[in-house]
Amino acid sequence: MKIWPDRIEWSKPGRTTVANVLLVILAVYTVALSLLIPACRPRFKEQGRQMLAMRAVQSVASQRDGLHTAVAVVAGATTIAFRVPHGQAEQIETLIRDLVLGNHPAAQK
Repeated sequence: MKIWPDRIEWSKPGRTTVANVLLVILAVYTVALSLLIPACRPRFKEQGRQMLAMRAVQSVASQRDGLHTAVAVVAGATTIAFRVPHGQAEQIETLIRDLVLGNHPAAQK
């Protein structure tokens, strides 16, 4: 996740190495060569990027979520939750809130 003065960008994670290994084992186990070839292709670390304009953000909140903290950004009828380490959650929430309200130096023109 990257936070800019005018937008928030994030990417959908690609398959992990564990997922690729499991697909190879599945392909070998079922002797399906058609599954083995796509599973061995190199995967990108991210499958796609998404962006949310800062002016669309209506509210931001955080909540503990197991080993991480979920920072929830509400924009219209959509709530997007970003799982971040506990130590960074309050900083991220404050940064987004300040950018939305125009209190952050980067948001002032």
